[in-house]
Formats: sequence, C-alpha cells, structure tokens
Amino acid sequence: MFGATSLHRRLSIAVAVLAAFVGVLGAFGTFLVVSSLATEFDSSLRDVAAHVRSGALDGTAPRTAAARRPEDLVVQIWSAADGVRPSKLSDPNVILPKGAPGFSSVSFEGERWDVFALQAANEYIQIAELRSVRTRNAIRVAFWTLLPVLALLPLLVLTIVITVRMSLRPLDRIGRRTAQIDLNNLQALDAKAAPDELRPFLDSINRMIERLSVLVNAERQFIANAAHELRSPLSAMQLQMDNLRNAPVAEREERLDALQRGIWRTSSLVSQLLGLARAEIGGTMKSLGDVPLPQLVSDVIADLLPLAADRGVDVGVLVLDKVSVRAVEADLRVMTKNLVDNAIRYAGTDARVDVSVYQRPGKVLIEVMDNGPGITNADLEHVFERFFRAGVSDEQGSGLGLSISQALAANYGGRVVLSKRADGVSGVVATIELPLK
Repeated sequence: MFGATSLHRRLSIAVAVLAAFVGVLGAFGTFLVVSSLATEFDSSLRDVAAHVRSGALDGTAPRTAAARRPEDLVVQIWSAADGVRPSKLSDPNVILPKGAPGFSSVSFEGERWDVFALQAANEYIQIAELRSVRTRNAIRVAFWTLLPVLALLPLLVLTIVITVRMSLRPLDRIGRRTAQIDLNNLQALDAKAAPDELRPFLDSINRMIERLSVLVNAERQFIANAAHELRSPLSAMQLQMDNLRNAPVAEREERLDALQRGIWRTSSLVSQLLGLARAEIGGTMKSLGDVPLPQLVSDVIADLLPLAADRGVDVGVLVLDKVSVRAVEADLRVMTKNLVDNAIRYAGTDARVDVSVYQRPGKVLIEVMDNGPGITNADLEHVFERFFRAGVSDEQGSGLGLSISQALAANYGGRVVLSKRADGVSGVVATIELPLK
C-alpha cells in the first residue's frame, strides 16, 4: 500500500482501506447493539399479548397505582353496545378518547398518546403508547446504535495520523535534503524516488540549483580574475614607487609619469568592475526617458575622436535613422562607447569605423562596423566572457567592455551581437539590439 509512487494514490488507498475497515467494525458493533435491543421490543410484544389475552381486559377490576407503569401500553376494546367508555381496557385509570382508524394521536391529562386503531368484526380495538416513552426509546436506540461508531472514532483518527505521517515521510526526507543545500553543496535533488506530484517541483528546484551553480562558479571565477587583474597593476605601482624613491632627480619626472599612468589604468579597471556589477544587478530604472539615438551616437563619436586620431582611425556614420529608445541615457552611452572604443583600439592603423542606427519592426539596431583584421572563430565564442581579450592585437584593455554592454542590453530586454563582416571584407560588426517600447 505504501509502495505507490503517487502521493495522491498512496493516501487515497490508505484512507479508503481504513474507512472500509472502520465501517465493517462499526456495522458489526451496530448489529450487536440492535440485536440486544431487539429483546426489548420482544418484551413489548409480550406485554401487548398479555394485555389482549383472554380475560386480561377487565374493565371492572381497577389496577392499583403500584401495579401501573407509565411505559405500559394501553389497550382498549369497544364492543358494539359500548358507548364512549370501552368495555375492555388494560388500564382503568387511563381512558383515552376513541380515535380514528389507523394512526393518530390523542391527549389525556396533558400528555400526548400515539394511537393505532382498527375495526375487528364487532369490536373496535385501540392500542396507545405515551409519546414521551416512544421518544425516550427512540433516543436510547439511536444512542446505542451510534455508540460503536463513537468508540471507533479515536482509533480511526489515530490510524489516519499514523498513515498520513508514513505517507508523507518522503517529504520529510526531501525537506532535510533541501535544507542542506548551500553555496558549498549545490547538488541536485534525487527526484526519481519522490512522489509523482513532487517531481515537477523538484525538477524546477534542480534547474534552479543548476543555474545557481553556474552563477556561483562564474562569480568565483570573476573574483579570481579581478584579483589577478588588480594584483598586476598594484604590484607594478609598488615597484614604481620603490624606483621613484631611489631614482635620481633627473629621472623622477619620467618615473612619476609612469606611476600616474599605472594609477589611471587601475582606476579605470576598478570603475569598469563597478560598472559591470551595477549592470548585472540592474538599475532602478527611475531615470528612464526617451533618448534620441542619432544625437547620442554623435556625442559618443565626438568623445572618441581624439583616440581615433591618435590611432589613425577614421570614424564616421553611415545611417542615422531618427529613432528614440526609452532607457537611461547613461546606459546607452556606455554600451555604444564600449563598442566604438573596441573598434578603434582593435581595428588597427588606417582602419575605418562606421556607426549606424537602424529602425526595424519592433526593435532598433546600433551597429559598429570596422575593416580591421577581424576576429577568429575561436575568439568569437568567448568575447563576452569577463576579462577575455582577443589575441589579435597588443592592446592592454581590461576585457570587460563587451561584458558590461551585454549586461546593460539584457536589462532592457536586448542583446549585443558580435560577428564577422558578411560582405567579403575583413573586419568585425558589433550590433546592439534593443526593443522599441
């Protein structure tokens, strides 16, 4: 009975068997009680027979008060020559009015009597009983009939409690196993031995554990990478400080500039780490507004023109559809700037970077395309990983720009796509896809 894999089936079978068992016991107890009460009905029948036997109904011999019992049946017989008073009666102290044939009720001395009367040849026979006596007998019979069921109720309750506890024991095991889950123990729950009703729930928990495990491992890797990335510039700055302290006066200016550049790189890395954290957590979106993309793209290009001129890269626009996106302007600026900055740094000298804004059904595209050396297929699979830097140039970036842009785009239901150019020219196409709302 308890081997069923369905919790519903297990409880249904157990309760049904218990109900049937208690029902049989109750029926047997009721049968015994009714059988014992039948003897009392037999006694009543004997009393009636004693009243109507030959010579018992003598209306001239009054009964004493001691001989009369209130629960006695009253039998009255009218002969053809009798008037209101019957000639034969079982109790001369109780003379009931003559009732109608069949069942009826009459009153005598403030009490109700239930009567049955019939015509037998030349005699009219009437048998009556106090209603209070009949009611008392009915209550007594009902009580003794209900007694076996009442006696079995505690047994039924106890058995149901034990059965339910045994049936729900798998839930206790699953609960204890779930309570053991923490960041150091992200093992999936065993859903094979669980009841059928719980398997979808356990599958959902296991999928959540799997996603959580991936996130925890990613965060651990992020912390390790961040520590490694910060350790190198901090060690370099420490070495530069030592060199600056012991450097000749003529060399201090040069070494101070190197230290300043190291501080700037470290500060930029910390800022990007904070930006990535804010992007992945998601902002409050309290400053949402309609941001015109043509103006935003023009501003980003203007900010990066000095870098492009220094690298010998020609930056311009191809298409600027007049479209606005409801977002936080700073987020859109960071996304676009990261893509254009990457294109300028990795495209190479004398390269060209073209920025476009397209409106498509239900979405808007910000496209940054260059004609640089391109990117390998192996690197394409990892470009959105944190701290990943493609090996196509000697640029010393942090490897966080694309990760930040992807996280910000995801906050708005969009994404960033990086691919090779499809027109036969070497280079990379980076596209921000955002939904129009």
